[in-house]
Amino acid sequence: MRALILGSLLGLIFITMMLGASQASDNPTVINLMIDAELPPSATEEQAAIAEKNLEDIFDQIRMRDLVATVFATQDVVISDIGLDITRIGHSSKFELAMSGNHSGEKIGTMSYEDQLASLKLSKVYVESCKVCGQNEVTVYGFMPQSFDQNEQTYKALDTIGILYNTGFQAGLMYAPGHEDDVWPYLVEGYKFYAVPVSTYTVSDKKVVLQDSYFEENGLDATQWYDALVGKFDEIQGEDEPLVISLTTSLSGSGEYLDALNKFMDYAKSKNAAFVTTMDLVNLAKSGVHDVSSLPTNTSEPCPTCGQGENSSIKINTLIETPKKAPCETCGNKSNDAQISVSSSNTQEAPASGAIPA
Repeated sequence: MRALILGSLLGLIFITMMLGASQASDNPTVINLMIDAELPPSATEEQAAIAEKNLEDIFDQIRMRDLVATVFATQDVVISDIGLDITRIGHSSKFELAMSGNHSGEKIGTMSYEDQLASLKLSKVYVESCKVCGQNEVTVYGFMPQSFDQNEQTYKALDTIGILYNTGFQAGLMYAPGHEDDVWPYLVEGYKFYAVPVSTYTVSDKKVVLQDSYFEENGLDATQWYDALVGKFDEIQGEDEPLVISLTTSLSGSGEYLDALNKFMDYAKSKNAAFVTTMDLVNLAKSGVHDVSSLPTNTSEPCPTCGQGENSSIKINTLIETPKKAPCETCGNKSNDAQISVSSSNTQEAPASGAIPA
């Protein structure tokens, strides 16, 4: 009798373990694409036009597959013509808009706390100004330090302005103390924000960060980039680990790197992967439920008056103002010209975000 009972218990335990493993493997692999919208320093008109087209092309390729990503913009990007594209992305898609620093290649960790705080406040204001008056609002939750460069003064400044996550970390390579094994976002001790580790993968016996610019700078071509993305995806499929990929528009916005990204997205879609924004990724980590079905559905309603008239399409015009934003004066007018106010004043306080969206 004892043997029968013991056998039944062991059988029950085995079935429970198998069911748990089956449920884990049934959950789709979670993928987060983080896009650094770049603009060369002192860009010529031609360079700016190329940078704008790169952002448009990578956005179009992701959206045409009905996927999402998070776009991080610097101040110089927002006040350029690319700011209009940033606004279109935030208005016409489920993409998330987030902030980077003042300019591409910035070393924010070399700045004093006061200068970091002033710059980060302004970055938040700039990106949150990328909206269509009366039709959508933009709240910045996340920050991407250029070149992963930051320090504890950066952490303090991010807390001060209410930033909820920071992508300047690499799984197993660049992490907060005690989190060397973490692959999901985690709360940084002593601060209020979540660290978002970019995924890493072993290439030629070396663990490297899955960032396209790292591959290019280290002599690895687009084929090797694609192989690393697929290799990492296959490695973690069925495991409780997300795939967090860092992209730059200067590379993945055109040519072979864009081809590699397209090919990878098609591969991941064929494997039923779930693409999420970075804020969604943080919410999954915060809840402890790593199932995308637990994420809330966007139920925001469109503006009831904007866009009415003879032409129902939305025409987005840029209005760059100094020193502060002016209220929208055109929403609901028959002209249907939705104005975007992009502030370039450093006197406006960035609104602090509340708790992480449930």
